[in-house]
Formats: sequence, structure tokens, C-alpha cells
Amino acid sequence: MPVIHHLASPSLPPPVFTAPWANQLGLRKNPFQDTIDPRLFFRTRQHEEAVVKLKIGIEERHALILLDGPSGTGKTLAAQVVLRSLDRERFTPVLVSVFPGMGKTALLGAILGGLETAPARLASERLVQLQGQARRLVEEGRRLVIVIDEAHFLAADALHSLRAMSNLETEQEKLVTVLLVAEPGLARRLTAPAHASLKGRITFAVRLAPLGVEGLEQYVKYRILKCGGDPSRLPPETYGLLHELSRGVPREINRLLYVACLEAMTSGQPLGPATIQMAAGRRGPLGG
Repeated sequence: MPVIHHLASPSLPPPVFTAPWANQLGLRKNPFQDTIDPRLFFRTRQHEEAVVKLKIGIEERHALILLDGPSGTGKTLAAQVVLRSLDRERFTPVLVSVFPGMGKTALLGAILGGLETAPARLASERLVQLQGQARRLVEEGRRLVIVIDEAHFLAADALHSLRAMSNLETEQEKLVTVLLVAEPGLARRLTAPAHASLKGRITFAVRLAPLGVEGLEQYVKYRILKCGGDPSRLPPETYGLLHELSRGVPREINRLLYVACLEAMTSGQPLGPATIQMAAGRRGPLGG
């Protein structure tokens, strides 16, 4: 698991080189790149509420918590911000990225790998290993926090293993907190009778939704400022068009603005509605 640093300076350091398109906004770094960078996390009201609620859930030692929302709304980034904020003297986080159809054996193996423990062959043995590692951490004064990203891809047997994880406990407390980060499809799956027991163990769910026009404008301006640019160079009418084309989804906002910057550079036009319309016509493999 990569090292997660604390929040740093209000802007990002200059890169080794600057892409030509960045001159459109006087940028030192690309604010629209498709990467998970907690330093570019914009705390809309709903994102701030999500982070606060998730931190409370972890601090109060809930066994299962769900963070869901449509693809591209910032779930993974919010989860990363929560992880970065945890006191490493009290919590040991493990981040698992799920692949489609991931079963319980692979899931438990990934968790144990994050704990630097060689997994046993059988899933039942791996669960025993996990319980032992969680107990060891409790004895050391720490708590295991497992973040399962893209949890909607989990196979049915892996979902059942989450129920088993939620049962790991001492006489005083649960041993593990599991944060499920997923698209809404997971919540729909959990309405099936076969998963009623697991659904009942989820203490609470937090949902992220696409941004409104005002939130979108604040989001774009924030990212430009964090990367050393001047958001006033964007015409005001840009934001309404961006919202119409992106439906308020941050990932699509980033894609449109990145491609629009390329269009501005190659066409000689200023960055604004015209180049964003051009970008919208170039979805192809970039569309997502």
C-alpha cells in the first residue's frame, strides 16, 4: 500500500516540465489529470459530510460502512482523504482494489498481503489468519481498517466473507472496520434475500452525487488555483456548458477540460465554450 501523506501546502510544487496547453491558464501542473491525488480534493458540502461521517464511523469502531455513488463522483478520493487523516498510532489501514468477479479467497489474500502476511491456501485458513492479525493489532493498541474499493465487483462468496469479517470480535469490541467503496449497484445487490444478513450489518451508508452548477464552478476554480493557475481566464458561461455536457460528474469535468485545453492549444482559440464543445465531440476512447 502506498504511503499516504498528510495534507501539505495550499498549492502543488512545479513539475519538471510544463505541457504547452497549461499556458492557457498559467498552470504549473495539470489539474485535470485522471489520477487520485488527495491534494486536489475539493471539499464540497457533501464530500465534507462524507469524510466526517466516515471518520466518525471508523473512530467509533463500526464493523461495516458503505460509501457509494455513481462512477466518477469522487468516492475513491474521499476514501483516500479519510485514510490519510487516520492516526497511524491507533489505526492500521489496508486498501484493496477489487477486480471484476473477485472471490473470497483472492479478497482475503489481498488483505493479508496488505498486512505483509503470506496467505494460507484455503479461504477458511485465511480468515483465521486475518482474525489473528486483527487480534495482534488490538493488543498493540491499534485497529485494522480495511478499505475495499470497487466493491460492486465482488463475487457473491466474497460478499459472504464480509459478513464473517464483521463477526471478528473480542468480548468488548469488533476487531475490524471494513469500508466498502462502491457504485450503487452494490446496494441493489444487497437487497436480495441471500444478502439480507450482510446488509443488516452495515451500520450506515454515505452517498455521493454529481455536482450542481455552483459546485462545479467552485470545483474547477479550486483545482486551477491549487495548480498555480488563474481561473478568471475561463469565461463565466463555461460552467453552465460544462455542467450540461458532464452531468456534474467530476471525472467527466476533468476529461472535458483537459481535452479542451489541447483543442485550445492546437486551434489557437482561447479556452472556453467553443473549445469545450470541440472536446465534447471527441469522446471516442476518451469518453469513459
